Amino acid sequence: MVILIFHHTLIFLAMAERLIVIGGGAAGMSLASRVRRLRSELDIVVFERSGYVSYAPCGLPYYVGGEIDSSDKLVYYTAEFFKEKRNIDVHLHAEVTNIDPSARTVTVVEGGKEKVWEWDWLAIATGAKPVKPPIDGIDLHGIYTLRNVEDGIRLKEALERVERIVVVGGGYIGVEVAEGLVKAGKRVTLVEMLPHVLPNMDGDVVKPVEEELRRNGVDLRLNERVVAFEGGERVEKVVTEESVYRADAVVLAVGVKPEVELARKAGIRLGETGAIDVSKRLKTNIDRIYAVGDAVETWHLVTGEKVWIPLAHTANKMGYVAGTNIAGGNMRFPGVVGTAFTKAFNLHIARTGLTEREAREKGFNVITAKIEARTRAHYYPGGGKLHLKVVADADTGKLLGAQAVGTEGVTGRINTVAVLLKYGGKVKDLFFSDLGYAPPFGPVWDPLVIAARVLLRQMS
Repeated sequence: MVILIFHHTLIFLAMAERLIVIGGGAAGMSLASRVRRLRSELDIVVFERSGYVSYAPCGLPYYVGGEIDSSDKLVYYTAEFFKEKRNIDVHLHAEVTNIDPSARTVTVVEGGKEKVWEWDWLAIATGAKPVKPPIDGIDLHGIYTLRNVEDGIRLKEALERVERIVVVGGGYIGVEVAEGLVKAGKRVTLVEMLPHVLPNMDGDVVKPVEEELRRNGVDLRLNERVVAFEGGERVEKVVTEESVYRADAVVLAVGVKPEVELARKAGIRLGETGAIDVSKRLKTNIDRIYAVGDAVETWHLVTGEKVWIPLAHTANKMGYVAGTNIAGGNMRFPGVVGTAFTKAFNLHIARTGLTEREAREKGFNVITAKIEARTRAHYYPGGGKLHLKVVADADTGKLLGAQAVGTEGVTGRINTVAVLLKYGGKVKDLFFSDLGYAPPFGPVWDPLVIAARVLLRQMS
């Protein structure tokens, strides 16, 4: 409150409330933009420790591989855009080191100087960070992770000096990076400690992916755990339990974990997954503090259990919901079904809901339909094969999940199942879904309908 005195007259000027957002990624900027749209008078400040906001980390492997020719194209909006067009005060290279909920302040290190900022509302959007397992030699030069734009630039620059690259980890990022490095003309070895790539899918579904990787020159090594990195100052070898691989560089892609240390120190409750625990309105256990994005756990709509599934589209929607609530609205985030897409050279890959393995672990009476179909009518030129697996519960007929791999027609079909999962759809709902047909887009019996028919037969 500011008090001005003019000729014995007191004039009270109320200072605008301030929202501070920690993290300028998708979730943080979505939240800040939503609040600005609804509360024009609010003072909004964003602190981002990197040099970019509102960027697309999912595009980094394609930038490294040369399909995207400039890192600038990964940035949706610049900090200057937010300042000039949306009146959001964005601070780059500014790291929040402490949150004091009782005083409602944050401590920020910016330009080598420390400053304390007051807030009326606080939003935590600190995201996730790459996992760096305690392996001998993990700190050698030449070992890279890929999480933000600066990581992508560093790896891209390193490609000018290296030839042999070992990618450790066969999940989404590992597969995408391996493809990008091959397209950049490098000799690539991909090491995965589990029996198949893409561990969050069933092994019988991803066999075509492994074949596609090998066919395009990736030296794929499964069932091999990395035990050490060796070299002088720079990495020169990757040692597994089975073999030793020469390496001019290593890309570490063994997963990410929620960035929650700042929240934990402030007394913000963490959930059973290790991510920040929030209500459906995305509020933490502390008044006026919200949390969104990859640092937050949510609910799985199939199981009803808490899960941590860090995905960009989820982060953006969380930002929208929390921003609405900070601005005085009342919106809830319902949860997720874990829909995710990727690609490996000419193959599109997608999943939603539970895999067969996950469904069995949750105690469902699992039935599955695994089919191989053509992506177009048999008489129409072009197209290819679609490998589809649908998982259901035999007792209730409830759909549990689906996975698909193919040259086309993958993502639309998995999105169809994702919508049905959100609303508790059953096998018969899938069978009777009024899906479109034309020879260039699929056979008259859509593969999803065929899978549903197989499941109905098992149920009866």
